[in-house]
Amino acid sequence: MDSDYDSHYKRALKLIQEYAYEREEYEDRDVLERIIIPYLLSKINPKKILDVRREDYQKFYNLFFKGRELWTIDKNPKRKKYGSENHITDDVVNIKNYFSENSFDLIIMNGVFGWGLNKPEDVEKTILSFYKILRKGGIFVFGWNDIPDLKPLELENIESLKKFKPYFFEPLKTISFKSLTEEHTYSFFIKE
Repeated sequence: MDSDYDSHYKRALKLIQEYAYEREEYEDRDVLERIIIPYLLSKINPKKILDVRREDYQKFYNLFFKGRELWTIDKNPKRKKYGSENHITDDVVNIKNYFSENSFDLIIMNGVFGWGLNKPEDVEKTILSFYKILRKGGIFVFGWNDIPDLKPLELENIESLKKFKPYFFEPLKTISFKSLTEEHTYSFFIKE
């Protein structure tokens, strides 16, 4: 890895140690926080990021993206306090109402598919909107649980996802990484 990645990685470790000490540890969160986010910050240097859904344990995520234009969205108004300064309180299905096409360099949606984004038609609409608001060369990180009861539909059956191309995520040597924790998976896509 290069020195830019090393600096983002060291910063991520510092943030995790400072802010995440009271929460439960999960391998999938470690992969996101220690590998995925630092690598993408150094590799694609995103200027404008959309992070979908916020929980209390994610408030410090805003610090990962300090100095960049970070947008967060969650339909629960109580979670606004965990979002970025640019927070939207709405269902992610409506995301296209807020942004023009080719707006974002990076979109992260982790733990929403099957956990709020449950109807196949809503999944299609949301991912199609992501495709439209992501710029060419932008990356979509899709975190989901590969558990039958928690999947509104199989990924290969999501038509709007077929607009994207798989993105080979170098640090994990794959386009789709399955963690050991609860079969959580990160799939990586690029808009070409």
